[in-house]
Amino acid sequence: MRSLTRWAMRCLYLHRFDGNPLRRRSDRLDTMIVLAILVIFIAFLWPAAALGRQVYAGGLRAEITAPGHRQPVLAQVVDPVRGTGWRPRTVRWTTPQGGSRTGQVVLPPSMPAGSHTQIWIDGAGKPTTPPQTHVKTVTDTTVAVITVVGGAGAVLLLCLAGARGLLNRHRDAEWERAWALADQRWRRPRQT
Repeated sequence: MRSLTRWAMRCLYLHRFDGNPLRRRSDRLDTMIVLAILVIFIAFLWPAAALGRQVYAGGLRAEITAPGHRQPVLAQVVDPVRGTGWRPRTVRWTTPQGGSRTGQVVLPPSMPAGSHTQIWIDGAGKPTTPPQTHVKTVTDTTVAVITVVGGAGAVLLLCLAGARGLLNRHRDAEWERAWALADQRWRRPRQT
């Protein structure tokens, strides 16, 4: 954690706007490029979140309209408790189409006759097991968001690397010119 903090502080110190006379024009340009790329990356978070919401909603719609779709309904326990432990009990429920149905569901002994419980029914209105968690929907959403954010981050990092490469070539050329001038100034005339 300390190394991450040091790195962040070094980056902040390197890329701050101050009146330091030793900062070259290329250093200030480098700082502006880093800030612009950071702003663009942050701007990509909103479309990534919007895409994630859209993929998630589409996945939920696909789960609902999939064959064998399961949905919860409220059922009333009809028969009294017999014995201890979880046992099949008769319950009555209304299907989404409005029809009344009865069937057997395994319930705990703490459910007296007349109480209500949630059961899951299939497309035909028969009791079934609860659906599995919507792992595919969550996975697709996560992959979509990571793809957008990661793709944008990769492209922006490549742009930053290219811009820094050009700036470094310019800095090296400035450095060579400065050394050439210093060499001319400091060189002693040769005796012939």
